[in-house]
Amino acid sequence: MEIREKLKAILTEWAEFKTPPFYPREFDTSLLKGNEILSIIGPRRAGKTYLCYQLIQELKKTVPADNVLYINLEDERLHPLQGNELTILWEVYLELFSVKREKSIYLFVDEIQNADHWSKWARRITEQNRNVKLIITGSSSKLLSREIATELRGRTLSFIVYPLHFREYLRAHNVSFGDRKILYSEKHIQIKRHFNRYLQFGGFPAVLHSDQPATLLKEYFHVMFYRDLVDRYHIKNIKLFDDYLTLVMDQTASHYSISSTARKLEEFGYSLSKNTLSNFSQYAREVFLIFEVQPFGYKVKERLRSPKKIYAVDTGLVQAIRFSFSEDRGRMLENIVFLNLERQKKEIYFYREKKECDFLLVDGRKVVFPIQVTKSMKENKTRQRELEGLLEVLSRFGLKEGLVLTESESDTIRVSGKTIRVLPIWYWLLAEL
Repeated sequence: MEIREKLKAILTEWAEFKTPPFYPREFDTSLLKGNEILSIIGPRRAGKTYLCYQLIQELKKTVPADNVLYINLEDERLHPLQGNELTILWEVYLELFSVKREKSIYLFVDEIQNADHWSKWARRITEQNRNVKLIITGSSSKLLSREIATELRGRTLSFIVYPLHFREYLRAHNVSFGDRKILYSEKHIQIKRHFNRYLQFGGFPAVLHSDQPATLLKEYFHVMFYRDLVDRYHIKNIKLFDDYLTLVMDQTASHYSISSTARKLEEFGYSLSKNTLSNFSQYAREVFLIFEVQPFGYKVKERLRSPKKIYAVDTGLVQAIRFSFSEDRGRMLENIVFLNLERQKKEIYFYREKKECDFLLVDGRKVVFPIQVTKSMKENKTRQRELEGLLEVLSRFGLKEGLVLTESESDTIRVSGKTIRVLPIWYWLLAEL
């Protein structure tokens, strides 16, 4: 069957397609406006395709159904691809559907990297049709977010799909949380129970109702490791890379440096260069497995040379790899806080001078808000450490307020003209404070 006939069959099927159930995701609908190409990116299994389904369902409430099209280039009926599928796709689409050309047209192309010269087609189709909004996704094993930006030469906006936020997690379990008094109501017990599971197993959508979440997470990491990393980057020393990632994940929410990691691996008997580990770190960041946070400083060279802090894309993945969740609960709480700040596209640093502070939120060159994270403030030693770190930051940068996030405590502390709020992390995640 020639490609035109294949596409006709697939697009006719699409017209009858019923959107499968999905967990609603939070999305900035302003990204659907304008002519820029929207690239939906993120880690494997985070829900990029299902977000497309959600957007399609919403669009069809206000847009003629025939003005919305979805196709997945992973469809085995299209293979082997010959290189002209996207050009013919547009022709067949206009032929089969009653497209209202004067209105906005939304084209969703999933796994677009499978088509040769996809970026040239994407640029042409949006340049020649100013009312076309093209939404694309790509596999982390074949197409990186930076490559999308390079290929599309500044004509793209990106939306990162992370594993479920805690608000999305609760909605998936039909748990309401809109009451601002929830901190003091009995319902907070139910929410804390969900938070404990969320903290342990993370937010990958398929994990939510899995009978074997740990096994599924191990499989996710296995696929990420081999397909997104080993195969993509042609890594030869697989054992070294495996041990490197294990060490890195072991340092979640801790200080990390290439030099110290190299020394540990040398103790295991490896011979390696720091450049190799630097590349390994870059690979893991590019596929959204890990993130790095730099220490705050006005000199770029000092920030780049100093130890970083490492965070993982999902606390469930960390548990699946490390098997030591309970003793590191405080660090997993900090990881949850980081992910929430990262989702909000905050400019994040940590502070390390005489005292330490986990997160500094920065606007340009100005520190605007500090956050500490700790499991509990009940022990005097811990309380003193967290408060001293915040007070040093508040004093140095002329700030009046700071925040301590804990597992379950709430309080308001006033010291030396400064106000420090203490809140449970689960409540902060819901209230977006």
